[in-house]
Amino acid sequence: MDAEARSQWAKNLEGGDLPAISEANILSTFEQLHHNKQDVFERGIINVFKGLSWDYKTNNPCCFGKRIIVNGLVKHDRWGYILNWGWRRDQIADLERMLFLLDGKTIPDNRHDVTIRLMNFIRDNPHQQVFEDDLFSMHYFQKAVGISRLSVWIWWRR
Repeated sequence: MDAEARSQWAKNLEGGDLPAISEANILSTFEQLHHNKQDVFERGIINVFKGLSWDYKTNNPCCFGKRIIVNGLVKHDRWGYILNWGWRRDQIADLERMLFLLDGKTIPDNRHDVTIRLMNFIRDNPHQQVFEDDLFSMHYFQKAVGISRLSVWIWWRR
């Protein structure tokens, strides 16, 4: 599920709009998710790029480029950088899932996705400004974060 689908699912759970728990309902839910996976894929990509700021010339909402700049993924204080929780974090995880699908690779468990790896890296290296792994190269600054190779530049704004 992409960030939007997870948000809607959480709202339904909180609102008490739950079907009875049965094998048929569980199978039906997974069949529906499997049937709608292309729509979820497209919506995930669209939502990532709709959320990009047009203040940066590298951000093009119509195509992938070498680099995108994302606001609000990290914050900086006197102790160093901290990864923010929220919709930006979910969108970076969605972006990673889309790139894995496009590469034909297996999507990693959400306990080991890019946001967890980035969080662990920032925790262990609070004053570092560059995170790199196989898929992303992230340079983060007090203003924002840049992701290049789709690799990502991520900026934080005060």
